[in-house]
This record gives sequence, C-alpha cells and structure tokens, in this order.
Amino acid sequence: MRIVILGAGTIGLHLARRLIERGDEVVAIRRSRRPPQARLTWLAADLQRLEPGSIQGPVDAVVLTVAPGTGDSYAATYPPGARAALALARHHAAGHLVYTSSTGVYGERDGGVVTEQSPRHGGPPELLEAEDLLLGAGLPGTTVLRVAGLYGPGRDPRSRYRDPAHLPNGGRHWVNLVHHDDVAAALEGSLDWSGPPRVLNVSDGAPTLASDVCRHLAQAEGRSPAALVSPPTAPSVRSNQRVDVSALRATGWTPRYPSFREGFASMDRDGLPAPRR
Repeated sequence: MRIVILGAGTIGLHLARRLIERGDEVVAIRRSRRPPQARLTWLAADLQRLEPGSIQGPVDAVVLTVAPGTGDSYAATYPPGARAALALARHHAAGHLVYTSSTGVYGERDGGVVTEQSPRHGGPPELLEAEDLLLGAGLPGTTVLRVAGLYGPGRDPRSRYRDPAHLPNGGRHWVNLVHHDDVAAALEGSLDWSGPPRVLNVSDGAPTLASDVCRHLAQAEGRSPAALVSPPTAPSVRSNQRVDVSALRATGWTPRYPSFREGFASMDRDGLPAPRR
C-alpha cells in the first residue's frame, strides 16, 4: 500500500515505522521536512494550504494524526486537517481514511462507562467538527479512533501522578491510558477496513483511579504509598469515565501493554528516566 500520513508527529512516526517494516510506502506530511529514508518520503506543507494534487502517484490510504503545535489553536488544527484528509482521499479515490480523535469528546464526569454510542458532551468543539466532517462524508473505509491518554517514549506522564495534591479531585477519578505502540497497532489494523464509516475507542481497556497510579509510582520509587495524602479540596475534574474498548478488541486488536504498569515498566527498560523523587 501507499499511505499518506497527515500531521506526522509522534503517533504518525510510530505508524510509519510499522508500515515500512511490513513493506508499505509512506508519504509523511508535516510543517518541517526530515531526511528521506527507504520507503518514507517527507513533504513539508501546511495542511490548511495543501493541494490534493501535490501528492503524486497513487494513494491507497490517508491517515490524519494531527495535534496542535506550539501556538496553534484547535480551530487551526483539527477542522483544516479533516478537510485536507477528506480532499486527499476523494482526489485519489483512497480506499481508507483514518483519523485519531479523543475520548475526551464524551465528557463523562460521574465515572460511568463510555462506548462509541455514548453522547458527546465534552472536548473542544473543533474535535467534534472534525469527526463530523469525516463521518458525514460517508466514504467507505473511514475509521475515527477516539484515543485515550497517550504515553510512551517522548511523552512521559508519570510526573503528573506523583502527588495526589496536584491531581483533580485528589486523584479520586478514573483515568484511561494507552501506549503509543498500541495506538499505532490500532491505526495499522484500521487500514484493512473497507466497510461503512465507523468509530472505535482506543485505550488499554484497564481504567484506573488516578490515585492508584500515584500509589504504584510511590512503590516503584521506594516511597511509602501510605504517605500520600489527598487534600480535601482540589481542582475539579474535567473527565471521569471508564472507556470501553470491546469494539476494538472485536477487530482482533490486543494491547501489547494491557495496563499502565507494563507500559511504564517498558519505558524504564527503554532507558527513559523515571520521575524524580
């Protein structure tokens, strides 16, 4: 296959490596050009000004993995990215169109379970607009992946969980995490989809109380979990939900890192520093 990745940041690069390893050709588009390598072509372009015809040759799939850069707004990132991806897919009659959205669109605050059918009450409206643009186009082979809290090499969230006093609601809320590698695997698997537009949640499938993440890190660092004190007052929580990934598992996807415990341990094995004590 020949796949175009728009907004090729961390997740896009993880996906590109997987695709190249299996023999695909990748065109990666971002604002800054990088040195070319075998089966990977870099194109420096602003998605708001990208002309579909500027991509020469066939395009079998379009993958949109944009995220706001420094100084960028959601409005300047997600809807323009969706329009660019849709224009590319139509121009080249691509059979697959995949977009990474966020589980933040649900906005559940009471700890309930959210599935792909749950109402969208949260998240920036630009995320919803981008989803609606792609799903409303009705192109076969379209998948919107609503991704939970990302972590992995280059994105280490552990310092955030060292002290419950710094967490909304003192850590008494559910968090949903997923390793970069498992998101890339879900993206790769979505490139085989040829049915009607669909939505899939992407998380490790192990919702965890934020306070439990704190205790785990305390033990890993040799600190006593009993010393962690949750304050009576703390910032209010913006998201308190348990993400269901049954639909994604039904596609054959299985997370390499079934919880944050295995994922955090892998980051240490890869030579990333643990949070400072």
